[in-house]
Amino acid sequence: FFFEYSGLDIWWVSHFYDAQHQVWPYRGHWLFYTIIHSGGQLFDWSVAAIWLLLFLFVNLKKQFRPYRKILLFFFVATAAGPILVGIGKQFTHIYSPWDLHLFNGVQPYIRMLDPVPVDAARGHSFPAGHASGGYCFLSLYFVLLRYRSGYRGYGLLFGVIVGFIFGAGQQIRGAHFPSHDLVTMFICWYAPLVCYFLFYHQEWQALKRGKTILCAARNE
Repeated sequence: FFFEYSGLDIWWVSHFYDAQHQVWPYRGHWLFYTIIHSGGQLFDWSVAAIWLLLFLFVNLKKQFRPYRKILLFFFVATAAGPILVGIGKQFTHIYSPWDLHLFNGVQPYIRMLDPVPVDAARGHSFPAGHASGGYCFLSLYFVLLRYRSGYRGYGLLFGVIVGFIFGAGQQIRGAHFPSHDLVTMFICWYAPLVCYFLFYHQEWQALKRGKTILCAARNE
């Protein structure tokens, strides 16, 4: 809401719009469209294919079957964010910057709490779908929390970097506002957090107890 109602959304994407020629010059740019957008989709599908091969492998090899649960968790926790984002798009009415009158489009600028004109086509640009394909890897934080706790920060960093690249590329093209990506990032963080609680409830309780004991010890 802050980005929408403060004007920061419009101010930010205006930097990537050529007002003189009334075009988004980077919309079809090879870096942002071919590499970050199309290449990003290919990256996600490649990860899914690798996951499927690994899951089949651990089911065929008895000694690796203990890893089935963490692989299943990774799949569910990683997919949960983009799925929720996709559902969210069906219940919101936000347009892409390149759709707006402000940027030579055909739609009015409508914020989250604004009424939608009766004759206006419904927008489906919020939250940000492509960014969710990067921020979904925040799930790696919880995967590493379970098996390599000391490296969990690297999982967090990977998800943030990939999500930022995917999201920034779309903002520069004119497909999304920064507020779209921020909401997507929060969804893709809390989705695997809930999945971790459901998959590893006992470990979650132990983690909470450990933090409580540590805080109590510090206060003594």
